[in-house]
Amino acid sequence: MRFITIQTKFGERVAINVVNIASIRMGNDSVLIYTGGDKPIVTQFTDIEHAVDYIQRAPSVSLSEVA
Repeated sequence: MRFITIQTKFGERVAINVVNIASIRMGNDSVLIYTGGDKPIVTQFTDIEHAVDYIQRAPSVSLSEVA
């Protein structure tokens, strides 16, 4: 299981299990990340390519960072 953190469009920091990402889509003015069954995460990304690049390169979150 690999978690990364993403800051939402509203400034909230969330940890996402990258294995659970079902799709990445454009919304009105930002990228939405869908994870199996959850509501979409509205991100600060402005295009899908940058979101995918970040997800692939982002450092994993360790348990000590979350606790």
